[in-house]
Amino acid sequence: MLKVYVAGSLFNEAEVAQRKKEGEILRATFPQLDIFNPIDQPFNENKQSLPTPEEIYDGDTKAVEDCDIFIADLTNEDAGVMVELGIAIKSHTKIIIGINSDIRLQSANRYDIPTYGMNHYVLGAILKHGYFVRSFDEAVETLKTALENII
Repeated sequence: MLKVYVAGSLFNEAEVAQRKKEGEILRATFPQLDIFNPIDQPFNENKQSLPTPEEIYDGDTKAVEDCDIFIADLTNEDAGVMVELGIAIKSHTKIIIGINSDIRLQSANRYDIPTYGMNHYVLGAILKHGYFVRSFDEAVETLKTALENII
């Protein structure tokens, strides 16, 4: 069974809700895949039982290293997600999908002064090692196509 790691910021109510929604969609759409979503870890339900930073790093790193498919929301350029992306690339993950859903990205170059930019080093890493998409729905469609090529 192919393993999926879902990476994204988890620091406010909207991000938590989005990560949970992503897990639900992936499980419903791809029942043949084993989904690892950090928001589903037991300690995220009870913040009083949080593991140490080292335990979080060790657990998440192992899950990233073991995954076949890495899906990352890069919209907020979260430092933890960027570290996970680097680990996924160096672990030769089969499918990497980077998402930047910031609506300013669509029109950034329409003005004399661009309204938004994405770090080109990160974008280059995604383009060299995987797929860049602008929404989670597009990530799901990209994953469907990519799976046809490896299964």
